[in-house]
Amino acid sequence: MKNLKVEATNQERGPHRSREQVRIFKEVGTLKAALISVGKPGQASAAAMQCLAKFEIYHDLRMTPQEAHHVTLCPKWKIVLNAVIESRRNELQCKAIKQDCWNSREADRQAEKAFLEVGLSGSCLLL
Repeated sequence: MKNLKVEATNQERGPHRSREQVRIFKEVGTLKAALISVGKPGQASAAAMQCLAKFEIYHDLRMTPQEAHHVTLCPKWKIVLNAVIESRRNELQCKAIKQDCWNSREADRQAEKAFLEVGLSGSCLLL
């Protein structure tokens, strides 16, 4: 059973993605869903409520769902969401660059190790 959970997690992460990158991808998805719901009549969307909770606005100000909905109707709410989305995208790009550097260093280490192993075994043949 544990192996299935590990496999599911690995599939979710995808190749060369860290857990932090997956977390950020999910945040961006939630932020985009909240952005889509801006200005829609009715209760605040679940995504907007998650964003308010993530920003610690909802609980800190002890808002009612109606007050939270009014916040999501403010023109500046859309500006805030777009700014956070942009920030998270920049964070993803930074993490991707770091991941590429790490992958490149790891590939170099593996190549060096293979070269040394072949070189040492080849030198034994010469003796």
